[in-house]
Amino acid sequence: MRIEELGEFGLIELLRAGRLPRGEGVRLGAGDDAALLEGTDGTLLALTTDMLVEGIHFDLSFTDRASLGYKALAVNLSDIAAMGGGGSSWAVVSLGLPPGTEVGEVEELYRGMSEAAWEYGCSLVGGDTVRSPRGLVLNLAVVGKVREGDLLPRSGARPGDLLMVTGEVGASALGLAALLAGKGREDIFLQYVKRHLRPRPRLDISAGLRARGAAAAIDISDGVLRDLGHICEESGVGAELRYGDLPLPPGAERAAADLGADLAGLVLGGGEDYELLLAVSPERAGELQATGTAVAVGRFTEGESVTVLDSTGREMKVPSPGWEHFKEAG
Repeated sequence: MRIEELGEFGLIELLRAGRLPRGEGVRLGAGDDAALLEGTDGTLLALTTDMLVEGIHFDLSFTDRASLGYKALAVNLSDIAAMGGGGSSWAVVSLGLPPGTEVGEVEELYRGMSEAAWEYGCSLVGGDTVRSPRGLVLNLAVVGKVREGDLLPRSGARPGDLLMVTGEVGASALGLAALLAGKGREDIFLQYVKRHLRPRPRLDISAGLRARGAAAAIDISDGVLRDLGHICEESGVGAELRYGDLPLPPGAERAAADLGADLAGLVLGGGEDYELLLAVSPERAGELQATGTAVAVGRFTEGESVTVLDSTGREMKVPSPGWEHFKEAG
């Protein structure tokens, strides 16, 4: 079997089933946004890593290196936020640099990473540099803190919980579509391009969500449907998502029309918004909604299926659930 046939998530499940070594101090291993290690004084350490590869995750013809550095750190910090973490964090950075790389280009990468690090209280503490045979490769690993009472694993959803999202979805996918179409500098698309190039991890709200009724979370990196499926799989539940209740960025319908793009496909499968999907007890959801922290967009159900409903309550046909590495149509 070729890896294209198995896919990214099939490969992960295969490796998880292979009895990976797990020693003392490991609270949670593979299968969530970050691994959890036992800390001290009721604090857990969340460990995550993310790799960005030129030609797969970014295109330097329309991505400036400072924004790339910013994003490389931000997406890792989003994993910490998805676990309920906050406060100080630490990162190591590994770079694969192709021949001909200018020193100034590396400095620009680090300028963007440093900007994100100062903004979110992360210390850059080391790493590694190697030569890449072709294309730029960035890999970051981040350790952050999660208080025991703030922990939000993917496995916490229960039937009857409400499905909530912490902000607008679809902006990053619209921004990428505009960049790919050569329209990234047009005024109508600038807000979306910014969301794509410089995502904001929700560390501003993550640490208090469990105290406000949330029981599970995941950040939207691979697409709303794909990431919702991860919560359902780890929690052993199904879900109904009301597409019409999803908060979209201003002007999304017009922008999609100008691009000739399927807005529902971008919203549900585009990913890289880095907002949080939450499972919240019905009794507590009103508080999150009233304060504008999150919006209810569905519910978790018995069973295993994830369905998307339109404004009339009918099931929608969705062409792609989201991004997956190795799948030939991914």
